Amino acid sequence: MDNIFNKISISLIVLGIAFYVFAMTFTALIPSILGFLMQVVLFFGRIFPKFHKHFAHINVLILILGIGATFGSVSDLAGFLLGGNELERPLATIEQFTTFILCIVGFILSVQSFINARRG
Repeated sequence: MDNIFNKISISLIVLGIAFYVFAMTFTALIPSILGFLMQVVLFFGRIFPKFHKHFAHINVLILILGIGATFGSVSDLAGFLLGGNELERPLATIEQFTTFILCIVGFILSVQSFINARRG
């Protein structure tokens, strides 16, 4: 489980920094902030192994917040690709959509891990 969270959080950090280099706006760092928060929670999970499950659930909550915050980019991008609508902020939309994909993949993998841990 920690491996999943670690890979997703590092990907979010890299994504935010990469888009910050292109856009030079603070909001481009939001995925990095999500990834950093996940790393902090992972750190506390290692320090307090007794509460490891609780910290894993906090990371899932961070992923859910990331999904909710970036869900609008899905409809924006679908409108652009299918309907020819113009994107107001193309870089921001691409970054938000990529964040959405990373968060949804992390959420699905963590739920699968929770189910497997419950069975086994």
